[in-house]
Amino acid sequence: MEMMYTEHAIINRAEQVIDSINVLWEKDAGKYESTVKQLIKFFREYADGFHHRKEEEVLFPLIVSHPDFVIPGMVDSLMQHHDEFREYARDIQLALEKMDYAESYKLLTHYMHDLHDHISAENDELFVLAGNLFSPGQLESIYYQFQDIDRELGWDRKSSLEELILVLYEDQKVV
Repeated sequence: MEMMYTEHAIINRAEQVIDSINVLWEKDAGKYESTVKQLIKFFREYADGFHHRKEEEVLFPLIVSHPDFVIPGMVDSLMQHHDEFREYARDIQLALEKMDYAESYKLLTHYMHDLHDHISAENDELFVLAGNLFSPGQLESIYYQFQDIDRELGWDRKSSLEELILVLYEDQKVV
């Protein structure tokens, strides 16, 4: 589960970037637009493409099929959140294309707030549950399945997306 916690920490870094670009469009619309496009790319490719894929293809099915798991609504709710995050990304992009920067920022902050709550629920409940349901050997197998997904999608791509969010964060600290 350490890989999942680490990815959550990287995803959470986007919150500081989002906070820092509030009303940036009033000073520099081009920089605002560029930053939001990069955030959308990060959320779609890293949070959804790498992280949510691991949960949806590996972790959730294993948890739901475990004989000691008795809260199926938990996983259903988390899956629904993933779908909502995809809708948020689409809606943010549409608002940006219309140059409705205030709306794009509002959607972006709602997205990050909901994502933060989602991450907290997974960290505090789902990953703890997984740690209790599965043996060390099973957890190791899950880890290797996560690595298979990273390998398939590309280690370099994952690293560049992690670097992207760090660069955005550092760049926004000087705004």
